[in-house]
Amino acid sequence: MIQSILQKKYSSTVVALTLLFTQASIEAATVILPRPVPLKAETISHLQQAHPSENKQWQLVVFGFTRCRDICPMSLANLSMLIKAAANEQIKLDGTFVTVDPDRDSEEILSSYTKSFDANIAYLRFEGEELARFKATFGVETVFYTKNVGNMQNYQVDHSTSAFLIDPSGNIRVIFDALEDTVNIAKMFREKREFFKS
Repeated sequence: MIQSILQKKYSSTVVALTLLFTQASIEAATVILPRPVPLKAETISHLQQAHPSENKQWQLVVFGFTRCRDICPMSLANLSMLIKAAANEQIKLDGTFVTVDPDRDSEEILSSYTKSFDANIAYLRFEGEELARFKATFGVETVFYTKNVGNMQNYQVDHSTSAFLIDPSGNIRVIFDALEDTVNIAKMFREKREFFKS
């Protein structure tokens, strides 16, 4: 019991410190975690729901929203590129896009949006406390501008651009910037193939 509590505290601390480091850095920084950070069973279950037909795949997870004009399309284009780069190295990898804006992102909109980038990118949509818990697991921050009772459609959202590489056992192994670090991740696929067998 005590070991379980300590492990959860360790996991949260590692993710929080790593995110602090990556967000505070002026230059892009790919962080290979010295110890894998295990995700909770609930989180793993959600990620498996995104790709129900796949078994024991690596997964890249990014957060965003479909009305995003530049950051999210670039993140998903990079995600698609990484999925193809992994396939070239015979690494089984899927992508998952998690919306931070469920009020405007319906299931239908998300399905069409993710498929327009890559058939191997799925989506997850949560609301309320469930979304808050899922974001907290990854340390993802969001800020809504001008969203209020009188404006539920034309507001802006700022969110973290961190991406997460998760191994088939449900551990976070790498944290990187979805916009800046994709070259580093593609290089890992080519030069550190043993890492992806661990």
